Amino acid sequence: MMSSQNTSAESRIRRLVSDNGALPEGTGPGGSKAPILNAALRLFALHGFSGASVRDIAEASGLKPASLYAHFRGKEEILSTLIEIGHEYHYQCLHDAVLNSDNSPTQQLKALVAAHVGFHAGYPMLAILVNHELHALERSYIVGALTLREKSVELMLGIIKRGEANGEFDVQHDPWLAAAAIGAMGMRVANWYSEHHEKSVDEVISAYQDFVMRMVGVKSH
Repeated sequence: MMSSQNTSAESRIRRLVSDNGALPEGTGPGGSKAPILNAALRLFALHGFSGASVRDIAEASGLKPASLYAHFRGKEEILSTLIEIGHEYHYQCLHDAVLNSDNSPTQQLKALVAAHVGFHAGYPMLAILVNHELHALERSYIVGALTLREKSVELMLGIIKRGEANGEFDVQHDPWLAAAAIGAMGMRVANWYSEHHEKSVDEVISAYQDFVMRMVGVKSH
């Protein structure tokens, strides 16, 4: 049974539309920890870190609270594990997309945008945690996640700067601001997109690629 705090939360406007609470295949520790992480992912995404108790997570996992502590030290470790999974998978998606693209900054940026938007559309609950629950943890829990976040920003910023340098892009503002705007725009997809949306993920990606090309002033795409 959910706590009274979470029961009342059910009547509030949700911060995401999708019910897709899956973790990317092949991520996470697996084994007996997997059901705990899957249950916590959904509860944290819907109710926030403070809105889900250890008891809630244990009950959703089919465990008693005392049994949960045999796998994780507490809520903080569970959330930090999920945030680490999300950041690692997101960065790997961006890195692989750019690596598998050609050397043109235009094509690399389009590939990066596709991976960024695709992650937020495909794993919305995980994306919500990655982007909105970092503040719930002390820095010691999220050092790795913050490092990966910086690497993602550097990857995008490097592409934008190379595009400016070789004349493909004509960015009218600070390149860092352009990178921040592109990142934030993609993050919001996790809030409004669902598997039931009238647009396919590919259609959304195509539109966002066009938006981004306009933002960086690409000469031809």
